[in-house]
Amino acid sequence: MAGLPLLGTESLRVFGALVGLGALVGLGERLRGWGVRASTTRRLVHTGVSLFVVATPVLFERPLPVYVLAGTFTAANAIARSRHWWPGIHAVRPESWGTVALPLSVLVALGMTWSIAPDRLFAFQGAYLVLALADPAASWVGERSTRAQASVPDATLLGSLTFAGVALGLSVLVLEGATSWGARAVCGAATGATLIATLVEAVSGRGWDNLFVPVALVLVWVPLHEGVLGVGALGGALVAGTIFGGLAHWTNALSLRGAAVGGLFAASLVGLGGTEWVVPGIVFFGLSSALTYVQGSRPEAVAGDAPRRTEAQVLANGGVAWTALAGAAVLPSGGAVLPGGYAAFVGALAAAAADTWATEWGMRSSTAPWSLRTGRRVAAGTSGAVSALGTVAAMFGAASVVGAAVLTNGPLTGDVRWDVVLLVGAGLSGMVADSFAGAFIQAQYRTDSGEWTEMPPAREASPAQGWASVGNNAVNFLGTAVGGGIALVGLLLVA
Repeated sequence: MAGLPLLGTESLRVFGALVGLGALVGLGERLRGWGVRASTTRRLVHTGVSLFVVATPVLFERPLPVYVLAGTFTAANAIARSRHWWPGIHAVRPESWGTVALPLSVLVALGMTWSIAPDRLFAFQGAYLVLALADPAASWVGERSTRAQASVPDATLLGSLTFAGVALGLSVLVLEGATSWGARAVCGAATGATLIATLVEAVSGRGWDNLFVPVALVLVWVPLHEGVLGVGALGGALVAGTIFGGLAHWTNALSLRGAAVGGLFAASLVGLGGTEWVVPGIVFFGLSSALTYVQGSRPEAVAGDAPRRTEAQVLANGGVAWTALAGAAVLPSGGAVLPGGYAAFVGALAAAAADTWATEWGMRSSTAPWSLRTGRRVAAGTSGAVSALGTVAAMFGAASVVGAAVLTNGPLTGDVRWDVVLLVGAGLSGMVADSFAGAFIQAQYRTDSGEWTEMPPAREASPAQGWASVGNNAVNFLGTAVGGGIALVGLLLVA
């Protein structure tokens, strides 16, 4: 019974927060009705909501009410966006998912900080302080530069510089208050965190910086604070990521934005992981890129010059593995957390490798593959089609990543035979899931000549089969999620 007054107090505070945040949205709508620019009202609401998140540890004694609020607003904003409600925050950028990404990020950040240890609250509050002030400042500067008839690249550069300046100042304040480091260490850590956050903000499209910027800052500040990552190691990781991204772009393996995202992933592997994480990543990317470069591997390839992979493709193939790395880095390391995260990491990359190898080698098969959907022979490269050569190649692709993990003594069960069977099986399962998704739910279109294609021939074209919202990147992400999930469950069952 003693907990009932507290529960009642929390309920009243949650209700008050809902009313206050609703009033903030209403204020934005009223200001827009009075002629204020929609971009201004959107920044106002963004700043107000982010500052409220900063204040939640003061308003609530535990994270549960914040989870409730964040979950409620994630769902409410998703509905409002789809139905074009609240034009004060949606009209200026109807394509943006920022209003959904912000409360969604709170759910993730809570799980990485407050829900684990109260001494991580500085990272939670600091991340949203940066989001509250640096992001709107960058948007305001970029908008003014554009209205002043500056070119879009110039406006983007000025916006990024503004974001970096504000984020650096706030990072110094956060780290000075949360650590007992000297000035040099604080400045080094703040500079590294700022560089990462600025790059994340620059490459995140359609409002997803509202999710990735806070998560990135937490992933830097928490390991630094707990001694898992040193300031020197952070600098070394950034150098390694820069070299990797530069080489990947120079060799035409990745587009510029893809190289930036790939560089961030590489920096994460070096800084948060280590050799046993880096080597499987290198094996996957290196061998997959080499296969793509082979002349004739794709119909559009000319003399070995294959199209560069984009940031979306990098995330589709590496996003699940990246998430597993992040989880292993911030969750308490006791029990099966680290082995489970590592297994999910390897399983996801094994699935991506299996799919890539199956596709690239399947294109060379002298026998046409058959469709999982119809059971008929189809053209090589058709989504949801399989061949004997492609299946054998998938086994070798998964085995290449798993072999790298085993040879570097990654934190698995210690039973090499079981680890190999589990992880190769997880990779192949992910490839199978990818193939079935490609056959049954991926959008497929017919051209005027009757040929099948994954790209809509016209902007308003409807798919002849599958779902319009499911493209190849979504299918690849699903496959890696299945591979990582099976590897995780399999390890936990025997741990």
